[in-house]
Amino acid sequence: MQSSSRLSAFFRLLCTVTALGMIGYHFYYIVELPYEPSINAILHLGLAYSVLLLASLAKRCNALDLLCLLVAVAVTAYFFFDYETILEDPSYPPMTAFVAGIASAAVAFYLTWRVFGYIFPLIALIGIAYLWFGSHLPGALRAPSMDFERMVTLLASDVTSPWGLYGSLLILSANYLFLFIIFGTFLEAFGGLKFIMCIGNWAARYFRSGAASLSIFSSALLGSITGSTVANITVTGTFTIPLMKKTNYTAEQAAAIETAASCGGQILPPVMGATVFVMSGFTGIPYVNIVSASAVSALIYFGLLLVYAELNARKRNILPMKGEPVDVRTMMLSAPVFILPLALLLFLLFAGLSLMKTILYCILAVIVLGLLCNFFQRDSQKLHWDKVVDSTVSGTVSGCQIAVVLALIGVAVACVEVTGIGMRLGTFLVSLSMNSLFILLILTAFTAILLGIGLPSPAAYIICATILSPALVKMGVPLLMAHLFPLYYALFSHLTPPVGIGLMVACKMADSDYLKSAVEAMKAAFPSFFLPFIFIYAPGILLLGGDTMTNVLHIVGSILFFLAMAVTMNRWCIGKASLSVYLLAFASFLCSGGYLYLASHPMLMLMGGAALFVICVALNVIQTRQVKTA
Repeated sequence: MQSSSRLSAFFRLLCTVTALGMIGYHFYYIVELPYEPSINAILHLGLAYSVLLLASLAKRCNALDLLCLLVAVAVTAYFFFDYETILEDPSYPPMTAFVAGIASAAVAFYLTWRVFGYIFPLIALIGIAYLWFGSHLPGALRAPSMDFERMVTLLASDVTSPWGLYGSLLILSANYLFLFIIFGTFLEAFGGLKFIMCIGNWAARYFRSGAASLSIFSSALLGSITGSTVANITVTGTFTIPLMKKTNYTAEQAAAIETAASCGGQILPPVMGATVFVMSGFTGIPYVNIVSASAVSALIYFGLLLVYAELNARKRNILPMKGEPVDVRTMMLSAPVFILPLALLLFLLFAGLSLMKTILYCILAVIVLGLLCNFFQRDSQKLHWDKVVDSTVSGTVSGCQIAVVLALIGVAVACVEVTGIGMRLGTFLVSLSMNSLFILLILTAFTAILLGIGLPSPAAYIICATILSPALVKMGVPLLMAHLFPLYYALFSHLTPPVGIGLMVACKMADSDYLKSAVEAMKAAFPSFFLPFIFIYAPGILLLGGDTMTNVLHIVGSILFFLAMAVTMNRWCIGKASLSVYLLAFASFLCSGGYLYLASHPMLMLMGGAALFVICVALNVIQTRQVKTA
């Protein structure tokens, strides 16, 4: 027993050293650029394998993990030192590379299954089976003929290929995603997240929605950086969910608000869960264009989420929180650690500096500012270095998990690209929609929700971008909209039944009924299910309407549409909505929706919707005052 404990402690120490060494290596690579991206990807995946396997061995030592660790180290060393030999003849690598590719793929399958379950390995296996046996299928399903040796070379052994295990998706992880996860990790470790919590506490004292506002503000800002719904709920939900229940929100509402805010963080600029950088690399659309286009819709989403929380607070007669005052000293000292690195991120990106160096400078800024502000903190608020190290290692493990799953998805994407099945699926969806854009959008939305179930955000986006976006482009949808549309549904599959992995975690914390919580989550996050359609029919919401006036009208129409819908769904405005108020709100919802979704965009419908909503609010104010004075 004692020897087992010592062995676990040894592997834990080795995992810590390897994780910190992995971060140090990436910093060195950015500064020196000693290798080309493919070699960096090889080392990145080898380090990711090692960190995950050492973390597993630290918990429970077993022979299979130890064997996989030895294989991972050997494979990485071989590909690194023999890279030039493989490069000279990438079509026919030596037998050693053939075996090493199979071994590396086996480790990727094993670790992905251990961390994420069977979904990813199953997707990859289906892709491999189709690539190998697809030539025997009839008609449009037929794939090019490919023997086993060529298939393994393409998917795993050729480390110079843009596809497969060591392809472009792994390079994205090595160059960008891992660094952004570390950026978020250091923000948490060096106290930057204290500022988020202080802002949330401050907001909670001035809104009737109180604790819900705290949840929304904190989860929105944190989610934009972490890019993980479950991780976000785990960090913020542990105190916001009980607090919401304590202030008289139902358990189902508490779970719904926390999940909706955590999901929404990934559509909030400037970081957008780092998925924005994957999209930029995948599509070639500049980062600045994606962020500027996404800003208004994200603000509308969170504005409506606050409206949902406020309306339900009024329904349940919840008053602003009157707890302890906000610790201004802590807020002011933690503010620079959070605000300045994000400001530096935007400044450097808009100035045209490379993304890798931008992230490095932002990470260094977090460390320097964190240490400087820590000097002035009270003893109770000072950094604890063991917690800093633990948080850093935990964040590195999360980054390694994303690296491994992206490597495996690279195998599935390679199968789609080589066989051309992605284009054929796009053609099938177009034919199934009978060349109707609206039907195609509905089919795409449902498919994206199914494809996004349980997946990390970058992985969900890549799968949707590979399979669904080409069909939208084929129907004439502009490239940016064709990629944003399925992304929204894939991300918000984390709160939709039957799985809703984020909602499941929140329900456990809130001790709430899953189906009732799902209904509340759909009510809280309802803009996310309409916004993608508005992207297509009213592109002014993405600031792509063609001129300023069109952009303004589309934004105003969208806000009016969602406000009217919020009143209709919640049966509450300033006070309880009577039947007449309800019908006026519903009529306003229909008029503004008609303005957004009808191709001609008649101004009469927008003006009618606005007039109806003003009458609705005025009538509700009058009726509410009459009830109070009665």
